[in-house]
Amino acid sequence: MEPVEYKPARRRWIREILVGAAAGIVSNLVLEALAAAAHLLV
Repeated sequence: MEPVEYKPARRRWIREILVGAAAGIVSNLVLEALAAAAHLLV
């Protein structure tokens, strides 16, 4: 029950959530960009 082991685990959990959210936002932006490009080309 060491607090030193608790902090890294919590930070890793927060980092995973931030990375997941960032990946979702980037994927949405890419999809929107592709849709806009396809709309312009067509």
